[in-house]
Amino acid sequence: MQEKEYNDIMKIGFQAEEAIDEHIKEKFGREFPDKTILIKEGETKQEIFWLLSGEVYITRKMEKKYKVLATLGSGELIGEMSFFDRSVRSATVITKGPVKALVFSKEDFADIFRASPQWTKRFLTSLSCRIRLMIEKLIKLQ
Repeated sequence: MQEKEYNDIMKIGFQAEEAIDEHIKEKFGREFPDKTILIKEGETKQEIFWLLSGEVYITRKMEKKYKVLATLGSGELIGEMSFFDRSVRSATVITKGPVKALVFSKEDFADIFRASPQWTKRFLTSLSCRIRLMIEKLIKLQ
């Protein structure tokens, strides 16, 4: 990894949202139109998406249709579960309108995650919210 690239990764690792400037957006940023599949259930690709704007549907194929499990928006990390447990993608993620995101390779994200404990907190907070939403959905189904 080149020094400039490493410095960009460390900047994101330590400064999080404060690090997002035009240079970071140019390097890692991508824009996706409505109904774009970012992640496909069963894939092994390990890109991690940090949503900057817009929303995505987290879906799961049930028989011949996709069922929406959750809708996530700005500030959320997408694709991190398979990064941590090295499994195949457990859901399909589809954009709900236009989305802007930073997209990291598994190597870049590993460096960011190791750089600062705040990423552990960010991940655990996100995971807790998602578990809580799933519990609420399960309760409503009873």
